[in-house]
Amino acid sequence: MDVKKAELFSIIENEKNIAVVFVHGLDGHPFNTWKKDDLSKCLPELLGLDTALKGFDFYTYGYKTGLTMPQYDFPEIAELLYADIQAQLPDRNIVFVAHSMGGLVVQQYIINLYEKFDSENLKKVKGAIYLSVPFQGAGLASALPRIIINRQIRSLRKANPLIGKLEENWYKYFFRGGIEALPDSLKHKIPQIAFHGAQDRIVSKVSASPLHLDAKIYNVDQNHRSICKVDEQSTVFKHIKSFLISIAEPIEADAMILHIHGYEKQEYPLQPDVELDWTSFFDISTSPRVLPQLDTWTEEIIPQLQFATTTWSQDWVKKGGRVRIYSKLCLPGGLLVGNRFSRTKGAIIEVEHYKQIWSSEKADTDFKAISKRIPGNNSESGRAVLALSVTNNIQAAVKQHIDKINADYRMMINILPPTGPGQESIQNNEQAVAYAKDVKDIADNLKRQGIEEFYLFLNCPFSVAVFVGHHLTALSPIQVFDYAVPGYTLSCKL
Repeated sequence: MDVKKAELFSIIENEKNIAVVFVHGLDGHPFNTWKKDDLSKCLPELLGLDTALKGFDFYTYGYKTGLTMPQYDFPEIAELLYADIQAQLPDRNIVFVAHSMGGLVVQQYIINLYEKFDSENLKKVKGAIYLSVPFQGAGLASALPRIIINRQIRSLRKANPLIGKLEENWYKYFFRGGIEALPDSLKHKIPQIAFHGAQDRIVSKVSASPLHLDAKIYNVDQNHRSICKVDEQSTVFKHIKSFLISIAEPIEADAMILHIHGYEKQEYPLQPDVELDWTSFFDISTSPRVLPQLDTWTEEIIPQLQFATTTWSQDWVKKGGRVRIYSKLCLPGGLLVGNRFSRTKGAIIEVEHYKQIWSSEKADTDFKAISKRIPGNNSESGRAVLALSVTNNIQAAVKQHIDKINADYRMMINILPPTGPGQESIQNNEQAVAYAKDVKDIADNLKRQGIEEFYLFLNCPFSVAVFVGHHLTALSPIQVFDYAVPGYTLSCKL
């Protein structure tokens, strides 16, 4: 397969939050660089099939390269790599494995994040593995005639200013005391290992393992090509495997892992610290659905959730207060879980969202929800109705239900994303958090106007429901309604 444009290829999808991205070098290939022959599995696949590395997804990056044609130099490839990672892996932690010029691409990728003050994506880089990378240039590239116009070859010459600038910046941002001079948001130590091939006649040992790299160095009995074409028995494979395992352990330990089985019992990527099974309370195959009633929430579900919050308070608050939630559960359940791990308690919530991990840490300040106010049937009532119309506009259905149960209310507030309801109306976790904050602000304002009780209806992704619950604290009682297909039914109370 010829690579006609830069592209990120999926090799092994274990549906994890850590992606290992392989980056080939000059005249390389996203697949062939990493395998011995056409019958062999490539290195990303061999690692991905190892049972000890099920905590990772594996990708390989390809870009146009060759010895004769003009091509992008490594700084430009780093920019292409950034764009493709943001498009395909925007919320993943990243570990790079790079061969030859690919290592310069990776270093430039990291330096660019420092220079753009992009602390969020910088801190997603959890490690880097370098295989025969010419950090101080390649002797062969320097020996070729200067008339050669191939930009990739020219960028690998020892005297090329791009190489010198990259080394200068690595000293500035990364090596030894450099990182201590940075603002706290950019202080990020990236574990690294580097390999040099004892038989390598293209990249010298000094160039492949310079002092400023500040990495653990391994000298292995390989040449420049064979060092990335290894099998499970090789020294290179074993060191890479050990390094990845060491990277995974602290990442997985950052948060209390909470599994809540609602609609059905499922397996999730990480083993739980707390596991709650609520499947006996649900049956969504019927019409109307079998859903927990208010007394079930109060007498059975909430006490179980209290066990989870107590465990978090005792064991995880001192570790930073993170909780990661995996669940297939009704939206009121998401509200309740987010509410019990509230922002006011110092919790940081991470929740699985369609194979991504969304975090409650940061809000998009440019994202503003739209609130539409509809007069109620009693201007003196102390009740307000909140309709969260994220995926679909539920205003008419909610009003129909309120009229049906003959409830009095002063007003209804229909809260929509700025682009209107839709499957893509909230595109990332920062927008989800911003929407949740706006719901909280609207409810606070209504409370100041004398509202003493809320009825809450919602149509949104589960993750958004969790974030809304996470923010809805210190309010009047909130009675939540669930969609029973058809109609609505009483659910939990916040």
